[in-house]
Amino acid sequence: MVVSSELRANAREALKGKWGKAALLTLFYSLITFAIAFLLNLVPFIGPIVQLLINLPISFGFLVMFIKLRRDEEVNYTDFLSIGFSYFGKVWGVFGNMLLKMIVPVVLVIIFVVIFSVGVFGGVSMLSVYNTNIHASTSAGFGGLAIVGFIGYIASIIYAIVKGYLYSLSYYVLYDNPDMSGKEIVQTSEDMMRGNRWSFFWLGLTFIGWVILSMFTLYIGLLWLIPYIMVSFVCFYEALAGDRPSEKPVENNDNNPIA
Repeated sequence: MVVSSELRANAREALKGKWGKAALLTLFYSLITFAIAFLLNLVPFIGPIVQLLINLPISFGFLVMFIKLRRDEEVNYTDFLSIGFSYFGKVWGVFGNMLLKMIVPVVLVIIFVVIFSVGVFGGVSMLSVYNTNIHASTSAGFGGLAIVGFIGYIASIIYAIVKGYLYSLSYYVLYDNPDMSGKEIVQTSEDMMRGNRWSFFWLGLTFIGWVILSMFTLYIGLLWLIPYIMVSFVCFYEALAGDRPSEKPVENNDNNPIA
C-alpha cells in the first residue's frame, strides 16, 4: 500500500541540499515558458498553434528534470527544453494513445453538453412564444431535457476524471522506457494505477494546505512547493514501478529545505 506521508518524507529526503536548485529550476521554467508564450502570442494564428504543439513536450521536460533531481542526476536549468524537443514525437504519441483510451468519456461529455444546450435553448425559445398549453408542455419537456443533460454532463466529467487517473503515470513510464510504443506506455500506466487511483488523488490532496499558505507569500512559496509536489509524485511512481535505474552521476547542492 502506498502511504502519502511516507512518499512526502521520501521527497523531502530526496530534496535535501537541493531545495534551492529545485526552486531555481521552477523559476527558470516559469520565466522561459512565459516568455515563449508571450512572444508566440504576438504572431497571429501561427503563434498559438506553435504554442499548443510545444507546450506538452516542454511540460514533459519539466517533469523529467524532477525525476532526474530525485535520482541525483545532473540537471541544468534549461534541460526541460532540450529534453522536451528530443522526446517531441514520443510525447505526442503517448498523448494520442491516452486520447484513444479516453474516447468514451470524451464523447459522453460532448453528447450531454449538446443535450443540455438543446434543452436550455429550446426551453428559452418556447417561453418567448405566446403562452399556450402546447408551448408550456413543450417548454417543460425541454426543461427536463436540460436537467438530464446537466446530470449526464456532471456524471461523465466524473467518469472522465476517474478514468483519466489510470494514465497519470504515462510520462513517467515514457522516460524510463523510451523504446516502448505509445500504446504499451499507456497500458503500463493503466496496469500500475489500477487499485491506486485513490492513493494518487489523496497524495495530491494532501498539498492543498500548502497551496493555500502559498497565497500569503504572493505565491512565491510555489517555487519550493512545486518541486515538493513533483518529487512526491515521482516517489509515488517509483513505489509502484519497483526498483528504479541508478546508473546516474551524483550532483550535490547545499540549499535551504522546506518544512
